[in-house]
Amino acid sequence: MGGEAVRGSRYPASFFIFLMLGLMAMPIGLSSGSLTIEDGSFYLSCVEDDDCLLSPTPIGEELISEQVFASPAQPKTVSIEFDMSPVQSQLALLPTLLARMEIDLRFTGDATGAARPALDVSLILGQSVTDWEFEAQPIPDQSLNEPIVLVDEPLNLNGNRLLWPDDPVRLRLTFVIDRPGAWELHMRGNSFIEIDVEWSEDIDARNSDEPSSSLEPKSTEFETTHEGALVENDKDCWAFEVEQHEVLGVLVRWEAVPIEVEQSHELPELFLPSSRQAPSPEVVVTEDETSTRITYRWRALPLGEYTLCFTGTAEKFQPYSWTGQLAFEGLGPLDPSGFTGVSYYPAGAALLGDEEGAVGLHEATYGFLILSFSLLVLFGINAFRHSTSSSLRFGVFAPGVVMLLIGGVFHPLWASADEVQLENEYTLEELVEMRLQQLWDVSYPGVPDQVLISQTGATWGMLAGERLQLRIVAEEARPLDDGRWQLVVPELESLRLDEAIFGQVARGGVQTTEEGLLEEQTVRFILLAGRSLLLDLLMLEGLLIVDEQPASSVFHLDVEMVEAPATGSVSVPAWGTRPSSISTYDWVLLQASLFPERISVSLCDCDLDLLDVRFTASEGFDASDVPKGLELSNASGLIEGATPVALLGILLLITSATVEQRRRKMAKKLAQQMFESSGKWV
Repeated sequence: MGGEAVRGSRYPASFFIFLMLGLMAMPIGLSSGSLTIEDGSFYLSCVEDDDCLLSPTPIGEELISEQVFASPAQPKTVSIEFDMSPVQSQLALLPTLLARMEIDLRFTGDATGAARPALDVSLILGQSVTDWEFEAQPIPDQSLNEPIVLVDEPLNLNGNRLLWPDDPVRLRLTFVIDRPGAWELHMRGNSFIEIDVEWSEDIDARNSDEPSSSLEPKSTEFETTHEGALVENDKDCWAFEVEQHEVLGVLVRWEAVPIEVEQSHELPELFLPSSRQAPSPEVVVTEDETSTRITYRWRALPLGEYTLCFTGTAEKFQPYSWTGQLAFEGLGPLDPSGFTGVSYYPAGAALLGDEEGAVGLHEATYGFLILSFSLLVLFGINAFRHSTSSSLRFGVFAPGVVMLLIGGVFHPLWASADEVQLENEYTLEELVEMRLQQLWDVSYPGVPDQVLISQTGATWGMLAGERLQLRIVAEEARPLDDGRWQLVVPELESLRLDEAIFGQVARGGVQTTEEGLLEEQTVRFILLAGRSLLLDLLMLEGLLIVDEQPASSVFHLDVEMVEAPATGSVSVPAWGTRPSSISTYDWVLLQASLFPERISVSLCDCDLDLLDVRFTASEGFDASDVPKGLELSNASGLIEGATPVALLGILLLITSATVEQRRRKMAKKLAQQMFESSGKWV
């Protein structure tokens, strides 16, 4: 910072001595000031005019200022840097938006009064730099004494949201003075930044298994719990004795972390007493909101000293724990025989209606249409005969024809046309296939983590700005306490999640390792697909509520999707988009009440790949949580009450034909009486 700056506060020298002593101890006393989920606010502070920092609490000078003698021909450039103190000590996942920043920079010209110089602000977070530029406002105005405020500003992270320990966190202010006057930077709480960190972890505290490596494995007891963390491309190894057993099992529990830092969970290396690597184990993977649990099982291994190693990936971090088990053959939930082999979607988990009061729904049929058309032809043939009464023909017969046409012909034709699948509509089966293909595409290695998060977290796979058109066929409608009706869709009851997911794996051309195991990408897809598909169908089932009793079993859903706050875990968010007709408040309320108490997705990577999806439904979900206004329309005909209208038309036609026939008989009888003597009617 150029020039001689003068302090804006006046305190005795003893105060500054005390302050300096306090600042010397500050890194110890403020060790929690690292950018974490608990601490995201930092204040611009200056201990001395040339010693400025970002501190978790307001300290130091109240303001710094400088009297400058500049002109447009000889402008004065001032640059001030604020480094975060204490330095970053945790691994943090940065948000995409800066929550808030306030810079209270003022300038008072000698002759012109308050103004604001051109200001450039740079926020450095690790390897990323975000710049903001503020134009000069040379016209004097007392309102310019207010701070510059930014709220929810995008951060230029270049796809790298990780802030590692010792990464720089720095704020740089650069402004240009082109006239005589004095500038002032007000601090002590007047200038600050707020960054809402989504996730953070103390690596040193979690990495309790260090030091260990393949050359120096850590000695341990096998059947105990081991805590640790796999930091970047570390190799964590343990040495232990294996006693008499039939089955050797290793249970590894990986804590849930954001996808950006999640380790790849590659097959661990188990070295036999002969130093050769053990054969491939059976693998069972279970995933829920809090962790991913993987069980490895070996059989018929020799006794002796073993070494178990986990290998990490660069720029990844994940805490874990593992436990060894020595057992004899038996049945249990972790054995392949414990899987049922069939995994259906748990239909009915979001149903709230009264089952006893259910009303059956049916698609339009053509029986009444054929009957109506046949009657029209029959009565039309009779209409070609000369009528004895014009008032009967046009007062009774013609209205009957119109009513039968509208209620018995046009209405069913219209209803049948309304039930047909539109060009851009999905069926439920097609929606499931589209969703699985989407998850398969984004689960490939090399796909940016942010893309993976946004795609898997999108409701029904629809991103913000996309339009979902869905044709739904319901079997029945159940009444709710608030007068609405909830639809029951039979396709959900018969949907096999395992069949759909493994079908996508087969279509995707799955590859296996040399040991015959599924690739990590395929395992990751299966777990993601099981969870995402279950949540998508659960949300769809919960939203299938209409205001009036349906007339047809066919419904059309047509919604524009917009961005919404996601729910679920940081690593695998859910329901991150919403229909535009549902407000954010109603959507968040629905999420909180509908989201299951627990979700568990298990994969057995064994001779016959098996999938098991289980969850505990939320107990707090009720009809009041389902918002109104979902754009769900029932396929309908031309008019309401079409059948009574058609029946009335038939009644008029029968009446007309009966009266007409009676009048003809009477006319014939009269003619016979009139011409009886001539013998013409004999």
